[in-house]
Amino acid sequence: MKRCPGALAGVAQGAAWITLLAVTACESYLAEESQCRLDGPSVALPSDLRETSGVAVGIRNPSLIWTHNDRGYGPFLYAVDRDGRVHARIELNQSNGDDWEDIARGPCDLGAACLYVAGTGDNEERRDIISLYRLAEPEGEGDRSVEAERYQMVLPDGPRDIEAMYVLPTERIFFVTKGRNHPVTVYRYPSPLRSEVVVTLVEVQRLTDGPAAPPRQRTGASATLDGSTVVIRTYQSLEFFDVTEGDQLLRSREEVVDLRTLGEAQGEGVGFGDNGAIVLSSEGAGGSGPTFTFLSCEPN
Repeated sequence: MKRCPGALAGVAQGAAWITLLAVTACESYLAEESQCRLDGPSVALPSDLRETSGVAVGIRNPSLIWTHNDRGYGPFLYAVDRDGRVHARIELNQSNGDDWEDIARGPCDLGAACLYVAGTGDNEERRDIISLYRLAEPEGEGDRSVEAERYQMVLPDGPRDIEAMYVLPTERIFFVTKGRNHPVTVYRYPSPLRSEVVVTLVEVQRLTDGPAAPPRQRTGASATLDGSTVVIRTYQSLEFFDVTEGDQLLRSREEVVDLRTLGEAQGEGVGFGDNGAIVLSSEGAGGSGPTFTFLSCEPN
């Protein structure tokens, strides 16, 4: 697909990164003194991904990015390259009528890698039961149908809107609430995964004292494959955490990376690649189409 026009510029000065100050026609640049820099211009996605919600960089093929639409566009996962070209469309044997919101990756007992889909969206916070789907990561070429396991869950303190999920080693699965009407809270699926029962998630920690203002509501999350770092995004920022004892998240840097100047139509997903690489997804909105944006973030 066609990239957004315009040239980007960035320079390194000593240990500090001087961010990209050249504004493109897509308004893709970052705030000064950011720990992250753009890794090329944003990439336009095909209209099939109008409501791309979550992203996960492949383990079997790290050059491909797995993504999906929000509710109403069918139970499909898409394997997309850095140029926005779709290489595979995978139909799950499940409906996404329960509102898919995020996707994560991780090693698992189904093979070298699994993909996890969070069917946890709940704008009105009325759903008693939410879902998690797991499947072996498919080959990233061609269109076909695959079997996915479904795991049903409830929250210990009532329905919450959840748009962010991350997976740590040994298949420890975590969900982060959006913060729509309650504090932003991290919940854990109590291992092992069980498809035959409805499981109650366990609260791990609260990241805020109360609800988050709409621009600061959490819309995506991702973990490094070694499980040492988690990134959580809002509509307008990135926040990085170290994973500490008891799987608690501890902010790893004072800076919150400001994404507002990227010009995303509606920032939604975030996924870790290798060596500090980050991919962001944006839904189409307000006449702008869906996009991927690639960052390179300085290690702690």
